[in-house]
Amino acid sequence: MDERTMTAEERQKTLQEITGGGVATAEKTEFTSEQTPGELLEMYRSSNEKRSASEVRTYKTILGVLCAVVALLAVAVVVVSVGWITEQGTVVTEIQTVEIPTIVTEYIAVDPTSEYDHELGEDTFTLSDSNYGTILMYALQNVGKNEYDEECFTVDEETGYITYDDGETYSIMGIDVSVYQGDIDWDAVKEAGVEFAIIRCGYRGYVTGTVNEDANFRANIKGATEAGIKVGVYFFSQALSVEEALEEAEFCLDLVDDYELDYPIFFDWEVVIDADGDTARTAYIDPQQLTDNFLTFAARVEIDGYTAGIYANKKTAVWKYDLSRVDDYMMWFAGYSDTPTLYYDLQMWQYSSSGAVDGINGNVDLNIAFVSR
Repeated sequence: MDERTMTAEERQKTLQEITGGGVATAEKTEFTSEQTPGELLEMYRSSNEKRSASEVRTYKTILGVLCAVVALLAVAVVVVSVGWITEQGTVVTEIQTVEIPTIVTEYIAVDPTSEYDHELGEDTFTLSDSNYGTILMYALQNVGKNEYDEECFTVDEETGYITYDDGETYSIMGIDVSVYQGDIDWDAVKEAGVEFAIIRCGYRGYVTGTVNEDANFRANIKGATEAGIKVGVYFFSQALSVEEALEEAEFCLDLVDDYELDYPIFFDWEVVIDADGDTARTAYIDPQQLTDNFLTFAARVEIDGYTAGIYANKKTAVWKYDLSRVDDYMMWFAGYSDTPTLYYDLQMWQYSSSGAVDGINGNVDLNIAFVSR
């Protein structure tokens, strides 16, 4: 049969025979009656190749996307693993055994008498603190030093009274009193050997700040003077400023105006620890201010012809006063031991707060004053 005289149905049948009976592609490829079977086959093959190329490109695109996703997941796993190992530390995959020594090396202790041990120099001393223990202090160079010979202090075993005599300097016995000693038989006190008494004339409240007279001051100073006991006075200060220190000095001068004093008017500033939890108004006063307060107090009483002195324990003297500014004033040191432990010079020493003296009910502070021959 001539290809050019074939009908459309004949061409379709011939195409199916050529393609092996596959699905007709007439829906996607248009055929004309003039086309021969060879032309039809060529058109079919071309259309099929185009479709296959498009599908290959689609498959490649999908495969590329999947590879990218897999790569990103791999990177994420690596990052998380590194972070976890860094946080947790190196993972030990094998347990290692460590040999524990059974013999402990013996160490030889340092001999305390060797070159590591030394005595304190002349410009150092120690203080004891409840929080820090022993504290090494460096001495002020221009302040007088305590040069009393410890071997020359004697303690009476029966009375507990302490005396001092080094041949050039000796001690005399004294007490200090306030309203807390009650009514005192001053003649009996004199007979007991007391030669001087420091009497509290007044005080400033450590919370209220008010200035008050000691309730027994007038009776005490009158009784001691009439009994032939030399007297001085002290004022318990809680001044916050030079103005308040001046007020305290004026108050003392008004009280002693009618009496002759043999000892100074002492400025008694102390750290107050209240059992009820009240904080003293001067609890955090700095040394500069405290020293200024004393010097103001001293200057005022000296105008009226009296002398001034400082009453202090060791920590107060060393930590709260600038001793280089007050070295010319009498130091009344409070320290309860067999010898005075203040590194610096002192002229009077309160060595007990639990003394017993005839004429006084209960405890009384015991003192000695140093006198040159």
